[in-house]
Amino acid sequence: METQNLKTVALIGRPNVGKSTLFNRLAGKRLAIETPIPGTTRDRLFARVLWQGTEFNLIDVAGVESGKSELNLLTQQNIEVAQNEADLILFIVDWTEPDNDADKKIARELRKSDKPVILVVNKADNISRQDKLDIFKRLGNFPIIPISAISGSNTGDLLELIIVNLSKLDSTSAPKSHSRGGVGEAENIDIKLAIIGRPNVGKSTLLNSIIGAKRAIVSAEPGTTRDVVDVIFWHKGKKILIADTAGIRRPGKIGRDTIESYSHLRTEEALRKSDVAVLVIDAKEDLVALDANILGKAKEWGKGIVLAVNKIDQIEDEDFIVRTLNSLKTKLNFAPWLPVVFVSAEAQTNLKKLLDLVVSTDLNRRTDILQDDLDAILADAKNSNFQLEGLKSLVQKSANPPVFEIKNNGKKKPHYTQIRYLENKLRDVYPLNGTPIFIDLI
Repeated sequence: METQNLKTVALIGRPNVGKSTLFNRLAGKRLAIETPIPGTTRDRLFARVLWQGTEFNLIDVAGVESGKSELNLLTQQNIEVAQNEADLILFIVDWTEPDNDADKKIARELRKSDKPVILVVNKADNISRQDKLDIFKRLGNFPIIPISAISGSNTGDLLELIIVNLSKLDSTSAPKSHSRGGVGEAENIDIKLAIIGRPNVGKSTLLNSIIGAKRAIVSAEPGTTRDVVDVIFWHKGKKILIADTAGIRRPGKIGRDTIESYSHLRTEEALRKSDVAVLVIDAKEDLVALDANILGKAKEWGKGIVLAVNKIDQIEDEDFIVRTLNSLKTKLNFAPWLPVVFVSAEAQTNLKKLLDLVVSTDLNRRTDILQDDLDAILADAKNSNFQLEGLKSLVQKSANPPVFEIKNNGKKKPHYTQIRYLENKLRDVYPLNGTPIFIDLI
């Protein structure tokens, strides 16, 4: 895992005070989902912020609240981790609710902490009422700054105050935090990897097992992950940005303008930005129609794809792997080049093999084939299939993903089955496992 010797700033506060809106404002992009529904944010989200030559890591977490459900307890544990990671805490409160018992409870805990705290009074679009601002001084002897995260009012002053407070800290004591880039985002990522799949197939557990830390919240409740959770990881000398995404359901089952609809859009965005996607399926459920649809979309967008059959530690049938491979061969006839790996995220089985496949798939996506080899492949295809006699040339237009062009001298346009035959001939020489290829007729 990559580490950065940057100070870390955590946003702490009860639900619905505007933490995610402020996070997006300071990060300079919409990384966290914003809704008026309390509890929207669950995982810790990271951004790297650059302000006047100074960089720091910013963490957004769920709202601090009580409750004894498994999911709520996991969420609150995640908040505690963020507080422990932080060098500086931004305690966010709501200008319109100056006397809130939950704020008082949080303030008591923060006063016990040895971490410096800035009290950020959000939703203060009109900051002329100093007497109302004074009410918040009851929460503790913290520096206070009123802002509006939505409009951006006073957020520049907030950033100045953050930099001043960070500069007072001993730079050698800064924790090494894993981060996703925000403003001043880290460049030189070798592979952008998206972990995708239906809800509750083990995507977040897989992420946590790969990086060796509880980065994403794991719960048996479907839909636990909402935001895209990004982490930088090193494997075989490759710097990999891993994105854990929300579970994908059929679009018809997702309500409009809901948290799930926003999560779905974020998942699609993460897939579009990725180089390689790992589709996770549950070993007990096999590949279903929705999985095939997800694969079809990744293939259409030219993404490298690895299929991870998860939870094999829960399977006792000795013939399971052979039977599953035979089933997948039939169901994945549209993508016979797709590599399959059987893993257990919980037991950490075959994770190295999975990551090896990710690296090799990305390498295959970037393959440039010599023109002499393409000429030989086309000649062989034409000799073995008279229907291809009209094809004049086969050239590679681009890589990542591989795109080829063919010229046709014949009067009749080649049928798609003939193009598929040519693709198979090409893959006989260059398998390009894990990556779709495109052959365009010009």
